[in-house]
Amino acid sequence: MTRAERRAHWLTIIETQATSGMSIAAYCREAQVKPSYFYTWRRRLKEQTPCAGGFLELIPGRPIEIASGIRIRLDAKLAIEVERGFDPFTLRAVVETLSNLPRCSA
Repeated sequence: MTRAERRAHWLTIIETQATSGMSIAAYCREAQVKPSYFYTWRRRLKEQTPCAGGFLELIPGRPIEIASGIRIRLDAKLAIEVERGFDPFTLRAVVETLSNLPRCSA
């Protein structure tokens, strides 16, 4: 198995666990995966994901090309659209960032 194949294999395992609703321990038991390998690969993949700590200029009405498979539209309501094969680490970072913003009272 090549490095890219191994990385894709573990990324699939980690994404599947995240969407399964199961704890990591339960998922690893069912999938017959050693928890130590799971945590090691989750850490490796997270470290390889670029940190989203910078600023992004948002220009209304101008489309922004993205490679993460995630689109955010700001209309009367906030909408987050994800495409098949989206980057789950980027989505998690966006959701955590949005949930930590101060809320405006009307």
